[in-house]
Amino acid sequence: SPRHNSGSQRMLAVLVQFAAGAAAFQAALTAPQGAQRSAVVRMGDVQDPKAYPPKNVWTTVCSSKDLKPSSLKAAFGAGQDILIATDKGGKVFAAANVCPHIGTPLDQGTVEDGAIVCPLHRSAFDLRSGKLVGPWCPAPPLIGPLTGKLKSPRELKTFQVRTSGGNVQVLLDVNAKKRFDASYWRGVLDAQGKVDGGYY
Repeated sequence: SPRHNSGSQRMLAVLVQFAAGAAAFQAALTAPQGAQRSAVVRMGDVQDPKAYPPKNVWTTVCSSKDLKPSSLKAAFGAGQDILIATDKGGKVFAAANVCPHIGTPLDQGTVEDGAIVCPLHRSAFDLRSGKLVGPWCPAPPLIGPLTGKLKSPRELKTFQVRTSGGNVQVLLDVNAKKRFDASYWRGVLDAQGKVDGGYY
């Protein structure tokens, strides 16, 4: 009967699909071990931060014509946020564009009396050395000094800077970001299990 024939055809189709699936599964089990691993990312592939030694390179971060006396300009180079500052005579300085207090960008601050002043808590850092000038977190009244207690006073990281051919260049460690990333992922993976893929 046509109904019996239709049921047999469906059963045959199911058996063919099952056999094809089983064959594909068996092929995956017998594949060479190297071929199987090529599609897998292993945690052991995480780089050791020591694989990236310091390598300082003069890196162009902006044009010197973009700068005005007593100003701050955000820039980026070698994976780092850089702050380009000028004094009232137009001399160029470079520092990290991160306040040592709570990590806010400094490019919205000001240059006052030879210092970079944080826009948030008014901590001031010497243009040349990055040393703290005056009180740590003096503003706003009451709140600034209270938040200053969260972290002890620190210096602002500064960099060597030069102008060359109309460009501002900063001497930056081009491996700093790679070292940071290697340490970061190493820590994340280690929190989930050993970096080599094992578990504790």
